[in-house]
Amino acid sequence: MDIIKNGLKKLFLAYPSLILALAGVGLWIFVYLIYWVLPLEQARWVWFFAVAVLIYNGIILGRFVETLAIKGYTDALTGLPNKGFMYLRLNIDIEKYARRQKEYSLAMIDIDRFKIINDTYGHLAGDKVIKEVANIISHSVRASDSVIRWGGEEFAVLIPETSEEGAASLVDRIRTVIEAHDFGPAVESHQVTISAGVVSFKNLQEVRRREKHLTNPTDLIVNFSDRALYQAKQTRNTVCCFNQGIIT
Repeated sequence: MDIIKNGLKKLFLAYPSLILALAGVGLWIFVYLIYWVLPLEQARWVWFFAVAVLIYNGIILGRFVETLAIKGYTDALTGLPNKGFMYLRLNIDIEKYARRQKEYSLAMIDIDRFKIINDTYGHLAGDKVIKEVANIISHSVRASDSVIRWGGEEFAVLIPETSEEGAASLVDRIRTVIEAHDFGPAVESHQVTISAGVVSFKNLQEVRRREKHLTNPTDLIVNFSDRALYQAKQTRNTVCCFNQGIIT
């Protein structure tokens, strides 16, 4: 009996949407057959029951799809939105803020010498550093900003309605907090620092004019922030704007 229960449980976990859909179809077939057997008054109650079950079935399926969607856009280690969510959000935001001719900034953040942390103290220590950095960044930004786990030791921060200078100032405060933060015995005396690249734009036409070979404005702003980050990584523990050079 336990073998059957475990088998059914594994089957449902593996194919929940298919099983719910088949259950719905099976229920309708059952109700249709019952309709021709039972008296009309009793058949009505069967129909009501079937509709209630199908509504419940739909709610479960909807929640399952929602859970899958959330997991698909969430980084497992930090709980932050991932790169897929960032591109989805950027595609929407860039057009919206360009249309309104308002500024929008993107910051790319990289943990300095992270490979040394992994190689010296182990991957668990590296994961701890990533989670603590993610927590510091998340608690340092506004509710309207979005913190993204870009991948590896990199993060991105979407900063709407903020100039490049304002975004750089925000990220530099984050840099200072991380530099002074005690990451505990897991990394012993290793000082954790970050480097960051910041870019902003006011309108879509200006952005497209600067780099004509990149027609997608999302790729464009990511490309600019990557360039600024690359410049910052040359000295480390630095915030660099694409248009202005090194901030700190």
